[in-house]
Amino acid sequence: MSVYDYILTLLHIAREEKAQVTATKLQKIFFILEKEKNINLGLDFKPYLFGPYSEKLQNSLYRLVDKGLVKINYDDVKNLAGITVGYKESYELPEKDIKINVSEEVLSFFRQWVKKDRNEILEYVYEKYPEYSEYSLIKDRL
Repeated sequence: MSVYDYILTLLHIAREEKAQVTATKLQKIFFILEKEKNINLGLDFKPYLFGPYSEKLQNSLYRLVDKGLVKINYDDVKNLAGITVGYKESYELPEKDIKINVSEEVLSFFRQWVKKDRNEILEYVYEKYPEYSEYSLIKDRL
C-alpha cells in the first residue's frame, strides 16, 4: 500500500460521509494514523505552524492533483471586516470510483476521524502530542 492509496481512500470516505478535508485535517488524520495505528508511511512529521506537518504527505497529495485524481477547492478566508486575507484549501475526489485496498481497521479509523471538525482534531493532537505544537500559531486559541 502506498501513501497515494491511503489519501484516495480517505477522500473516498470523506465523500461518503459528506465531510470536508482541509490541508490541516488531512495532515492531522495521517499523523494520528501513523502514531496510533502503527502504519508507517514514511511521512516524517515535524512540528510546524499548525502542529505536525509532513512535506512528503503534501507533495504526495499534489502529485494526485497533477494526475487529475484529486480536486482542490479554494475557500476565501476573510478578516472581521469581510476582506479576503487568504484562502483555505480543501480536497475531494472527482466523481470517479476508486478501488479500496486498505484494511477494515483503516476504513473505520478514517470514517471516525473524517467526521470530526478541524478544531476537535487539533485539540486532540495538541493535548496528546504537545511536542508537535511547539511552533503552532494557534495552540493558544483552541
